[in-house]
Formats: sequence, C-alpha cells, structure tokens
Amino acid sequence: MEQNPISIAELIAIMLFLGSITYLLGIAFQIYVLVKNKKTFIVSLTVIILTRVLTIISSYFIWRSWPTDIDDMLLFLFSPTLISEIILSPLILIIFKNRITPARHKKNTT
Repeated sequence: MEQNPISIAELIAIMLFLGSITYLLGIAFQIYVLVKNKKTFIVSLTVIILTRVLTIISSYFIWRSWPTDIDDMLLFLFSPTLISEIILSPLILIIFKNRITPARHKKNTT
C-alpha cells in the first residue's frame, strides 16, 4: 500500500480539529484566571495567543513521538494537546504574574 505525503499545514489542521475541545477548555480556564486577576485585555490576549501557539508546537512534537500502539484520543480529548495544555497553561499564567489559587470561602461573622 502506498502512503501519500501529508503537508505540515494539513497536519496542523488535523491537530487543531482533534484538539479543538481541549483548546477551548484551556482558553476558558485562562480567561477565568485572567479576569480574576484583573489583567488588561492586551495582556489577556497575549497570554491566550502565546499559550495556544506553544501548545500547538509542543503537541505536534508529542504526537510525532507518540507510541503507535496507544490510542491518542481520550474520549473527546486529544491526549497530546491535553498534556501540553496541562503543562503550558498554568506555566504561562505564572510567567505573566497571575495567581492560580482556589477561591477561599469567607466566614460569616454575623
């Protein structure tokens, strides 16, 4: 059987399609943290775009080195993109001086 070569643009399009839900979840998480930390629109947009670019690049390298006998989809999430998002999303937020802490409940003093 003959294999047809695939261009890098087609490969990136496939990765964007397979990881679209993961990217949207990562964007929602980052928007939540950025709004909570009261960052400007320009800083928020920079963080979101930079994270997506780095996630696409790293998920490409993870996918290329992925063992072929293991499925790369975890239900509806693309595993290489999920790994990249879990690592890069908090890392970029911390680099841009955002606090990622759970919400603390205030005690009722009355």
